[in-house]
Amino acid sequence: MHKRAYDRFSPPSTMEVVDKLSGSTLGVLINISKAGFMMLSEGNCPEAGDIHQVQLIDPDSGEPDVSVGATCLWNDEANARHSYWSGFQIIDISPEDQAKLDNYLQLLERSPQGNL
Repeated sequence: MHKRAYDRFSPPSTMEVVDKLSGSTLGVLINISKAGFMMLSEGNCPEAGDIHQVQLIDPDSGEPDVSVGATCLWNDEANARHSYWSGFQIIDISPEDQAKLDNYLQLLERSPQGNL
């Protein structure tokens, strides 16, 4: 059985994945790890190989935003029409944003919902 290098966690509230260049919302975060994330998008489907500079924004929690460079590894059509699952690998992150992400993941690890 395949074991992931890092545990994945689901955010407790809606976290948006926003393209930093256009300012448009690409989708919502479904789960996240130290190495990547999965999102659900409506309408536009990221293509495998696409590279995005994104900001992960949680408007409800007050947690700090995290900016990362990420490449889309895969996508798959979701059950809802014109909705897509997409998996991203984090390929670039500043030390400051890495510290924010690590703190956020530790917070999620301690949450009642636990990891996936």
